[in-house]
Amino acid sequence: MTTIETVKQANLVRARLISDKAFELIILPTEQCNFRCIYCYEDFSIGRMKPEVISGIKALLDKRSSKLNFLNLSWFGGEPLIAKDIVLEISEYATSLAAKNSHLQYSGSMTTNGYLLDINTASALANVGVTHYQISLDGPKEIHDQSRIRADGKSTFEQIWNNLLAIRDSSLPVSILLRLHFNPDTFNFFDPLLEDIKREFLPDSRFSMFFKSIEHLGGSNDSSIKIFSGTEKEAANKILQSKLFGDDLKSPQNNDVSPEYVCYAARPNSLVIRANGKVNKCTVALTDERNDVGTLQPDGQLKLIPGRFAPWVRGIETLDFETLGCPLVSLPSSDEISANLSRKSVAV
Repeated sequence: MTTIETVKQANLVRARLISDKAFELIILPTEQCNFRCIYCYEDFSIGRMKPEVISGIKALLDKRSSKLNFLNLSWFGGEPLIAKDIVLEISEYATSLAAKNSHLQYSGSMTTNGYLLDINTASALANVGVTHYQISLDGPKEIHDQSRIRADGKSTFEQIWNNLLAIRDSSLPVSILLRLHFNPDTFNFFDPLLEDIKREFLPDSRFSMFFKSIEHLGGSNDSSIKIFSGTEKEAANKILQSKLFGDDLKSPQNNDVSPEYVCYAARPNSLVIRANGKVNKCTVALTDERNDVGTLQPDGQLKLIPGRFAPWVRGIETLDFETLGCPLVSLPSSDEISANLSRKSVAV
């Protein structure tokens, strides 16, 4: 490939990544959760989203909507369905903006544990554009119920499974990505779950699946949880995929091993709005001060901290796929960021 062609391709990729016609908000309507998964990294120190933050999100959408072609609201937590009323309120507002702006294509997605996603809730959410879900299972019931337990210690698998079956039996226009967690302790016990998934969900095009090796993400139990190494993880993943999809491995592309994957945190047009109004870039590094890039004001203004935003999107300039894949891994230290910048906040 010639240098000119390389530059042209790089510019096309960069233009797509920084497009001001697309905007994603990852919203945490609450940072509380009804589960206590053994590998969770969250501390649940923040509760429900305050009214002034809800107003700020609506005002921000008002400011941006007339210039956008694509808007995605992605719900996260905690467990977002604990604050279902907030999800419905903001999603309904986004739906109304899309109705007023014919050029605006709005979509809604949610990462949920699935426990509260009964058919009535799924229907209500579909009516306001929330139709894409990611739901995790940790294996068959006896395995799952050891690691993804309710806050009161009770089991969760059966209710999640029944919710999934009810959605399958409906005509709701949804897509559900089942995220199947495994580690060295559970890898050999997946066969019953895979057979059930083959029978109940694989024939339905609304359902897709991918396997994810459990990782140490800073949770309090990390030291007691076994994880696969890089090469072991890839080998185990391939074995599980083969069991579920067959030898042709016609499964959804796993972003973890895709060289062209760009993390949402690396995109300038993607922001995380926490329940307290703090603006972050990453949903994993919630206690890392480098992730605190600013605050959403009630009038929709984003008050950014100088120097905090740019390091997250530095991969846009370099087009280094490792940086684009996870900007947190090589993010400069707080001291490095602070050394070159004042702490004065600016409104944008």
